[in-house]
Amino acid sequence: MKELSSPLTFFYKFIFPLLWFGGFGFGVRKVIFFPEAYDARWLQYMAIWLGVTIFMYFTTGDVKKVSIDGKKLIVSNFYSRIEIDTKQITAVDGSAFLSPKLVWFTLKEPSPFGKKITFLPKHRMSAGLGKHPVVHDLKEELKL
Repeated sequence: MKELSSPLTFFYKFIFPLLWFGGFGFGVRKVIFFPEAYDARWLQYMAIWLGVTIFMYFTTGDVKKVSIDGKKLIVSNFYSRIEIDTKQITAVDGSAFLSPKLVWFTLKEPSPFGKKITFLPKHRMSAGLGKHPVVHDLKEELKL
């Protein structure tokens, strides 16, 4: 079995958002919860806090732990685990400008985790901007 996901998947999915949400909120609690009557900084902090939280949710909130074993894709959301036949994969693609890089599979039919399976690949040095090298490797391996 070949592990495709980064060991930091759990951290980016659960720990980092909790640290961001709680840590930022605790750090600016005086400005947000006890603003001066003439001070409008609380609105800026709320907009930044909410904006980054929403961005994190839509980028890393749906990542899965992914392994490949022969002709089976093994996908876990840390609560349940499913197996998907690699013949169900129609495309492999990835993000070019996000950090950490994301890679996703598009499936023919929706699975219990949806039609798009997203994961954080293992860290690998790549030449500047662009998609993670595992995107090209998987396209070759799956003949897509």
